[in-house]
Amino acid sequence: MKILFTGVYPHLYGGLERFAERAAAALRALGHVVDVAGDPPQELDDRDLVLMQKIPPTVDGLRRLKSRYGDRLRFYAHDHELYCLRRHYYDPFRHLCNRTYSFLPCRICAAATRPSYLMRNLFRPLCAFLDEMRSVRTFVPSHYIKENLLRNGFAPENVKVLYPLFVRPFRSEAESRGWMPHGALRVLFMGQIIAGKGVGMLVKASGMMNTPHELTVVGTGRDEAKLRRAAPPGVVFKGWQENAQRFFREADVCAVPSLWNEPFGTVGAEALSHGVPVVTFDVGGLRDWLVPGKTGLFPKAPDGRTRTAKARTPAALAEALDAMASPSRLAEMGANALDTVERLFDPDRFIKEFLAW
Repeated sequence: MKILFTGVYPHLYGGLERFAERAAAALRALGHVVDVAGDPPQELDDRDLVLMQKIPPTVDGLRRLKSRYGDRLRFYAHDHELYCLRRHYYDPFRHLCNRTYSFLPCRICAAATRPSYLMRNLFRPLCAFLDEMRSVRTFVPSHYIKENLLRNGFAPENVKVLYPLFVRPFRSEAESRGWMPHGALRVLFMGQIIAGKGVGMLVKASGMMNTPHELTVVGTGRDEAKLRRAAPPGVVFKGWQENAQRFFREADVCAVPSLWNEPFGTVGAEALSHGVPVVTFDVGGLRDWLVPGKTGLFPKAPDGRTRTAKARTPAALAEALDAMASPSRLAEMGANALDTVERLFDPDRFIKEFLAW
C-alpha cells in the first residue's frame, strides 16, 4: 500500500512525532510505501490510505481532503483539539473539564485563559470542524478520548481505540537492572518543563518525601529556570537530551505528574516498556495502561479516591513515591509492566488493525 501521514512536522518531536516515526518504520518493514509530510499534497494522488494527525487549519482545507480521498482518509485524535479551543481541556482555574463543546462557554474559557489568543479562538469554527469530522473514521489512543468524541456527537462505529505503536519490551535491559542499588529511590521525569506537566508539583513533592531519593529531570521548557532555582538538593536537571530513552536504564520509577487530561501519556507507557513502574495522577487516558498496584500507583486523596483534585497535590504525590521505595515491590511491578506492554502494544496487532479498519 501507498500511505501518507500528514500533519507531522520534522522540527517538532513529541508523542505525535514518535508515533509517526515508529508506525512508518513498521509499515515500511512490511513493504508498504510510507511518506510523512507536514502538509498534504495540493493535487490528487494515488495514496491507498491517508492519515491526518492534525486537522487542516481551515474547514475548506478539511473538505478538500475529504473530497480528494473519500473513504481512504483517516484521522488520529492525539489530543483534544476537536472539542477544546485550548486543546488542554481544563478551565482557567485548572479544574479538569468534562463538558461537551459549546460555542459561548468554550470561547469565554479560552479567552480568559489565554487573552492573547482571543481573536484566533473567537472566530475558529470548531462547530464546522466537528460537523465535518464526524464522518471521518478516527483512531484514538485511549478509551478516554473515545468517550469524549462520543459525547461530542461521533458515532461509535467511526471511532476506534488504537494504542500507539511501541517497540517490544526491553526485557534484557530490565533483567539486568538493580533496584535502588545505593539505597535511594531513583525517580525520573521526562518531558516538557511546563505547568501542565506538573514538574513544579513534582519538585515540591521531592522536598516532602521521607525516602532517600534522587530526582532526575530530563527535558526543557519555559518553567525550567524557575524550577532550577527552587529545587531542593538531590534534584538534577539534565536539559534536552537527544537520546533520552537511555535514562530509563537507571531509573526505579518514572513520575508523570500531569495536571491536565493527558490523552494517553506516551512517556509513561514508554517507561513500562523499559520495565520501569510509573507514579502518575489519575487524569485523562492514563488508566488504559496504569493498573494501580501492578504497573504503578495513582496518588490518593485522604478519602482514598484518585480521580479528584485532592489527589493531585505535592503531599499525595510524595506519599505515592515513598510507597514505591521497596526493591521487591519495584521488581514485581517492573515485571508486570513488561507483560502489560507486550499485551497492549503488540506491533502485529497494531499493523493489522491500522490497515484493516
